[in-house]
Amino acid sequence: MTIKNKKYSLRKTFIGLSSFQLLAMFRRGLFYTYLSIYLRDFLHLSVTETTLYATLPMIMSVIFQNFVWGPLSDKFQKRRTFIISGEVLAGIGTILVWFIHSIFSNLIIAGYVIIFGLMCIEAFWSMSNISWSALISDVYPSLERSKVMGQLTSVGGFGRIIGISIGGILYNSGFGFRDGPLFIVA
Repeated sequence: MTIKNKKYSLRKTFIGLSSFQLLAMFRRGLFYTYLSIYLRDFLHLSVTETTLYATLPMIMSVIFQNFVWGPLSDKFQKRRTFIISGEVLAGIGTILVWFIHSIFSNLIIAGYVIIFGLMCIEAFWSMSNISWSALISDVYPSLERSKVMGQLTSVGGFGRIIGISIGGILYNSGFGFRDGPLFIVA
């Protein structure tokens, strides 16, 4: 491969990774920024119960990244497949969590449906997270990796700002979660 073709290929890969990072952080900003307010103020969960939405799903993410998806990603070397599969399954899971939680008239139960649903979502979303990191290691030489990671983090920051801004509009005093727009857009 010529140097010109290699640079084009790396640029194309960077654009793909940037779009992934932008959308992933957009979704996190849109959804997670307002979820604690929804759980606490709209569904009336206690402060301790509200913090479970962040704690338990992250524990699932760490477990699945280290013991399931990381080893499988290394074994099969299908990074892009794992990234796309993780994102698609997390997207479907997010819509299912909204639908199931909206069935319950008991707000506390609805809150716990979200918490346990997010645990399942993070188990699959972690597939894309670990594969994304591995793909960067596969594609970029170690001397360029830190620079690329910094650039991707900056792109993600813009995505998060956009997500938070749109999430503020869609929140609608909690009905953006209850009626679905925040779940569906995320």
